Order: sequence, then structure tokens, then C-alpha cells
Amino acid sequence: MIMYFAGAEIPSHRNLLTAEEAPHVGMSYMGLRRRVKFSKPWLINDHYPPAQSVFLDSGCHTLNRAGVEVTPEEIQDIADHYDEFVEQNLDRVQVYTEFDALPMGRDWIAQRRQHLDPEKAIVVWHEEWGIDILKQMADNWPYIAVGQATCGDRDIIPLLRSISRTIKLHGMGFSSPPLMLSADWYSVSSTTWLSAAQHGETFIWTGSEMKRYPTRYKAQARKRHRTLISGAGFDIDKIEADDATENLRLSLWSWQQQIAHISQRHGNGVTPTTETATPGNREKHLASVTAIRQEAGNEGATPAPSERVKKLLPGITTEEFVHRYTDPDSGERKTRTEHRINAIDPNVRVCDGCFLAKKCPEYSPGESCVYEMPIKVKTKEQYIALLDSLITMQAMRVFSMRMSEEVEGGYADPNLSGEMDRLAKYVKLKADIEEAGFTFSMKMEGRGQGTGNEVGIISRLFGARSDGPPALSPAGTVSTQDALSQMGIMDAEVVEEPAPRE
Repeated sequence: MIMYFAGAEIPSHRNLLTAEEAPHVGMSYMGLRRRVKFSKPWLINDHYPPAQSVFLDSGCHTLNRAGVEVTPEEIQDIADHYDEFVEQNLDRVQVYTEFDALPMGRDWIAQRRQHLDPEKAIVVWHEEWGIDILKQMADNWPYIAVGQATCGDRDIIPLLRSISRTIKLHGMGFSSPPLMLSADWYSVSSTTWLSAAQHGETFIWTGSEMKRYPTRYKAQARKRHRTLISGAGFDIDKIEADDATENLRLSLWSWQQQIAHISQRHGNGVTPTTETATPGNREKHLASVTAIRQEAGNEGATPAPSERVKKLLPGITTEEFVHRYTDPDSGERKTRTEHRINAIDPNVRVCDGCFLAKKCPEYSPGESCVYEMPIKVKTKEQYIALLDSLITMQAMRVFSMRMSEEVEGGYADPNLSGEMDRLAKYVKLKADIEEAGFTFSMKMEGRGQGTGNEVGIISRLFGARSDGPPALSPAGTVSTQDALSQMGIMDAEVVEEPAPRE
């Protein structure tokens, strides 16, 4: 999947994208129009390096917003100049979107499509047009753009997945990685990466996912990921000082890692080519993309491989044990052999792929990790030992963060407060386990009493009609005979009955 980092019509953003060697950038014609008077031809070749592919967005979303008052005559003039701008830069742009000004009506937009370049134009579908129009557009155009708000408001993902098998889809204004994964998008464009400078947000790629922190959490987030940010080659001091350029560099890098991760998740791991489409190679390129997708999804094209031997996942092992149970039908006691699952050290880490490769003292190219974690937690003693280790490690973290807090001027660090709360929970958990005692409770239920002396032993001992405590012997202890007598039990010897004579 290609991501065009939009906002490149602004010189500072364009220079940063060039300096960071971003391969795909996006620019808005309407955004450029607000900055340039077009007194002379504005050529993309003069402002972008040759190796950078440029996505040209008409920027009509500024005209389609509610409350924008522009006369039809003004829109027509802007559209005519946009056509001239596209014609002047057609050999340099990778793709461009049509001028989809909704105030002019759908028929006006459809009529203008006859002048579009079929090799590089992207037609735009709007939600209010309906699903049937989207299907018609998919039958007639090879490249269609859909906005993020449209995908979120209506459940059209299954349809988009279906048409993406035959055409290319472009996501406009995308900022949601889950939405990028929802369909086979050929490309997306977004200005979200600029929020790091415009709104003070922080984007951090953590190795498996991208974290997006709003402004109110930026200080806490930057402290939490301080080591990761520094390890990626960024100046953490500038980032914590809200340096706009450094924060944009971090945002751009994080988004690039996220897009690479999404491209791998899409299945075949093939990233669409960045080669500029021309009338001579476009059919060949589309055919290759279609062939790759069909080959990846057609299981009958090649002979089915032989069934592979199943294995347990790394980090999992099983052990046998004998389970004793009572058969519900016969009532007999039986046994059967079952398996318990255990977690072990998977030992699959490889030095070359480890994120600590640059700092690990035992790094060795081509070798597996030399460290192991022989941890077993089955008995109470092992459980207590594990808690002791966690408490020790957490205490070391707390005191280390406390020193950092003091060095930075004593300002209360919310991260430190959270780690202190976590340490207190560990300590309380251990205390609760060690102080756990044994409690016995017995519930008694009173029953209706009959006449005479029909009173049970338990009722005479604890009930309301008990005759008081048993009598004490002179030594201060309860006499067994007296206790039995008070409960109405006669003490006697057991005499065996003689067997009858034959």
C-alpha cells in the first residue's frame, strides 16, 4: 500500500519530506492556490526531486464543506484553471483526482470526466450518491477514491473488498490504521502526520503498533518512550522541548513504519510499484497487479502441498497427568490421562532481528539469543519468590524515576505516580497472601419443635431452649456423663445380642 504524505504544497513540509527521503508525497491544488497567484506556470518539476512520486489532490473538500459560499461562476473558473494546472504537470504527477465540486451537481462532475486522463485520473465517489453509483463507477474507471468519513458512516467495507479485486482503491484523508487494514487499498493520502506540529500530538511506533497521544498526554508519553525514541535516532531533548521539526520527523518515521506493517499484513507482502504510469506501461502494470492477487488467492493453480506435521507453538509445552473421576452412569471410580499446558522460554529470538541488537553486550551476527528465562511458578514458595522479584524490580524503577524527577527540577511526573501505585499493589498482594488464614463458619436452621422431649442434640446445645451450659466438674472441666445426661442421653454399655440357637 502506498501512503502519500499530504501537505507538500507548503514549502517547509515539502523540504522536510525531501530531507527525510519520503518516496510518496501529496499536494493540494486548493491549498497551493491560497499561497500562489499563478502569475507564471507553477511546475512540479521545479519544486520536487525526480525520485519523489507526487499525488495531486484537487482539494475540492474545501468547497464541499457546509457554510462555504462560492458562486457557480467562481467554481467554474477554478475548475478551468485546475485543468490547465494538471495539463502543465501531467508528465510529472503520479496520479491526480478529479475536480469533484459537489455544489455544481453530480451531472456536472460526470460530464467533466470525459476530459480526464484515463491513465492517471482518480474519480471520487461521495456517499450521498449511493451504492449503485459506486458500482457503476467501478465498472467504468480503474481508480476510485473514497473518503474515510464515508467508510465510517456506512458499512461498505465488504463492497470495497469486492471491487478492490478488479480496480485500485484510494483512501482520502485516512488516519485510521484499522481502516487501512479493512480492505485492499492500493493507496491512501493523509495530513494526519502533520498533527505533531499543528496540534501537539505525538506519534510513536513501538515496534508492533503505532501509538497516538493527544496533547494533554504528550509529556507523559515522551517520558515513557524516551529510550525507544532515542534508539530510533531522534533527539529526545528537542522532542520534549516541542521542537516542531523533530516531532514531525518522529511522526513521519512512525507513519512509515505503520504503512510498511500494513503492507505486510495485506497478504502477499508486495508493495505496489512507484513507477510513474505511462500510456505504454499502464496496462502491463495493472495486469501484473491483478496476476499477483489472483495467484495469491487461487489455491487450485498449483498442486496442493502435502500435509505438514503439526507442532506446538514456541513457548508452549504439555505434560501428562492422571485424572480420577466418577463415572456418571455406573458410579465407578475411573482414571484417564490428560495433558496440562505449560509456558516455557520459546528461545526463538535471533540476534539479527532483535530490537536490542545495537546495544546488547552479547550480540553476535547470525546467532540465537544467549539469554534464557527459566521461570517456574507452581508452588506457593515460587509464587512468593516471583512477587519478591517483581517488587524489587518495581522499587528500582520507582527510585530511578524519582532521581530523574529531581534532576529535571522536581516537577511531579505522572508516570512516576503511576509506577508508585503499581508498586503499592504488588506489596499489598504479597501481604494478603502471607496473612491469609483459615475461617470456619456453620449455618444453623431452626425447625418447628414437637411436643414432649422431641428436641435434637444440636438444638439443645445452641437453640433457644437449651438448659444452659453443661455442668462443670470440680476440676473446672465438663463431665462427659453430666453433659450426656443434660442432653437426655442415657449412658449404658453396649451388649452384643447372642446369636439364636439352631
